[in-house]
Amino acid sequence: MENRKELIIDFTRSFRYLVRTVRQDFAVEFGGYIPYSEFTVLRALEDDRTLRVSDVARRLNSTNSYVTLTSEKLVKKGYIIRERNDVDRRSVYLTLTVEGLELVKKMDEIVYAYFNKTFVDISNEDMHQVLDILQKIKPFNNEI
Repeated sequence: MENRKELIIDFTRSFRYLVRTVRQDFAVEFGGYIPYSEFTVLRALEDDRTLRVSDVARRLNSTNSYVTLTSEKLVKKGYIIRERNDVDRRSVYLTLTVEGLELVKKMDEIVYAYFNKTFVDISNEDMHQVLDILQKIKPFNNEI
């Protein structure tokens, strides 16, 4: 039987490599659009269109300061609108603009095409097995 520690080390190395590779590939695939980090904020707003900064941060498993910094870039580009709540001045809302929604839909198509090409040799059954394993590691929801 293989050493559990070695398996864990191999798994974490492979997982880190996969994440780095996908991020590098997305940098190329998204050339001419926006960086992946900005795309994730737009995507978090895609369904609801308006959310508080704290809700976006929660969906991204990130911090309010990260979302604020990233959203400022998206405001300058015209993809979101940033507004303070009139009742509670501490609450800041982000609203996806029509241009932002169009962009996130275009980029979603790029993401789908990338993964469709990447997973071409992986059966649906294999994909279900990987999803089941990932769910065991860290349960997740499908918000993003």
